[in-house]
Amino acid sequence: MLRHWFLNPWAFPLLGLMPLLGLLGVFALRRRNRALARLGNHPALELLVAERGWVRVLRGFLASLGLTVLVVGMAGPQWGRDWTQATAPGRDLVVVLDLSRSMFAEQPSRLHWAKEGLVSLAQALKERGGHRVALVVFAGRAKVACPLTHDYDHFREVVEDLDPGRLPPEIAPDDDDPSGTRIGTGLRAAVELHEPRFAGYQDVLLLSDGDDPARDGEWRLPAAEARSRGIPVHTVGIGNPYEDSPILTADGPMRDPDDPDEGPVKTRLQEGPLREIAEITEGIYIPAHTQALPLGRLFRERIESRPAREDAEDSLPQYQQHYAWFLGGALLLLSLSVVVSGFSRPRPVRPDRHSAAPIIEGEVTR
Repeated sequence: MLRHWFLNPWAFPLLGLMPLLGLLGVFALRRRNRALARLGNHPALELLVAERGWVRVLRGFLASLGLTVLVVGMAGPQWGRDWTQATAPGRDLVVVLDLSRSMFAEQPSRLHWAKEGLVSLAQALKERGGHRVALVVFAGRAKVACPLTHDYDHFREVVEDLDPGRLPPEIAPDDDDPSGTRIGTGLRAAVELHEPRFAGYQDVLLLSDGDDPARDGEWRLPAAEARSRGIPVHTVGIGNPYEDSPILTADGPMRDPDDPDEGPVKTRLQEGPLREIAEITEGIYIPAHTQALPLGRLFRERIESRPAREDAEDSLPQYQQHYAWFLGGALLLLSLSVVVSGFSRPRPVRPDRHSAAPIIEGEVTR
């Protein structure tokens, strides 16, 4: 829910620096007092450096409050809907994410890289606006985890909630299925999710390691269906293509239940099917391997530049941004903390004009 109220919630951890700044201020004040004590107790010196206690407290309070408000402003507070702001034209993108067991191989896991890439994609979509995005997850079967929507925060929350320890039971393979990785089921679900009325403004983004133990090419027919509807499928290969990696589970490396003495089950990135899917559908193939997935940049450079459809009926009004009020308030509070420093010195005591004049040496007194 924090992301609904703030555009950049990552800024809030900066508030943890406030106690540290307070401790540094106390340390600096003690060092200052020790340095002054070495100079001796001279009235003129005390008058120069003396500071009223209430001014010190007020200045510290204003500075602390100003820095706190500054961090809140950096977080980008947003509330209220701008119903007059039209959503920009865009495209429809269905993300197909492989959740088969082989995606848990390597450290960090292939699924970890995929989730990080999709979070960056959601941020890029939110900055531009207008596009619709959906999420289909698959293993032995496919499931629509998020329908086409402009609500990028909801899409990101669905991605972040994907837990390897509790994957949807609907995507588990059937008992008579030869494989737990059916790329074709995910592609078919993505194609069916696209609306025919927006033909020509649609894309599919497939994130997978391409490792289907059956090796039966069941994805070729759904890829041909996507091509016939003019939907390019852009594929991203995740994993190490050069050596086998064991599939990791909560109990350690995965073993074949039919032959537990054979050793851990291993997998590697199979780029052939992913390249062929992209070629059949006139998409592009991105070999991410074991690095971070630049999905935000990929979308901006390769997909966003294509023709865009007009607004869909489910377009959402944008949040109203209110960070300017907080940044202005922070500037005012920090300025006041500097101004009150002018009241920190006690006024020097002026001599009384009616007091007796000092006696000058040599003057004759009567």
